[in-house]
Amino acid sequence: MTDIAEWGAPARVRAEEGWEPPSRRAWRLIGELMLTAGVVAVLFAAYATYGKSWQIESEQNGLATELDRRWAASVERPVAGQPMARIHIPKLDRQWAVVEGVSQADLRKGPGHYPSTAQPGQIGNVAIAGHRISSIFWDIDRLHQGDVIVAETRTGWFVYRVVRQRLVLPRQVEVIAPSPGRPGQAPRKAMLTLTTCNPKFQNWQRLIVHAELVREQAKSSGRPAELKGRP
Repeated sequence: MTDIAEWGAPARVRAEEGWEPPSRRAWRLIGELMLTAGVVAVLFAAYATYGKSWQIESEQNGLATELDRRWAASVERPVAGQPMARIHIPKLDRQWAVVEGVSQADLRKGPGHYPSTAQPGQIGNVAIAGHRISSIFWDIDRLHQGDVIVAETRTGWFVYRVVRQRLVLPRQVEVIAPSPGRPGQAPRKAMLTLTTCNPKFQNWQRLIVHAELVREQAKSSGRPAELKGRP
């Protein structure tokens, strides 16, 4: 007769040898895969936010030098992929060289100017796009009515004040029309519009900041008061 104490022996042996039921093994494997996928997602988000930011910061240094060189040579005509202006946002303590164009190659350098839109200071809409990453338009959701955006060209400073912030769908391209939100109507104001993705780390919306020109100042008069004390 088999001793009742021996009935559990095979189970004890299997446990001691590390054996586990197939269902438990499958769930453990799924858990490990999910953990790995989570780590990969975090690393990808970190690269998208900080890796691209470092790359763009490096590009911006070169663009700033190139822009100064072009201005010193009295070159103002926009050239695709080349810097055409600067924008300054005192509230965010940021400035960028803006390239002509909004292709992926252009936006890897910094903010890009939609070529079909107005130039700084002109009647119409100066539309500028940028990635939602830490080195570019990460914090433009902090811009509200009355905040200043200054566009700088070779010969002048153009001071805009924010009039509206809004969220739209990517298909709502009327936000960069000469009269934003009123496509087909002739523009009566000089405006500047910033566009970027929303929410952060996603792109199913667009965050839009509209600003209107309040004054302009020749470069020969020095820096505008809104930028005094800033580099």
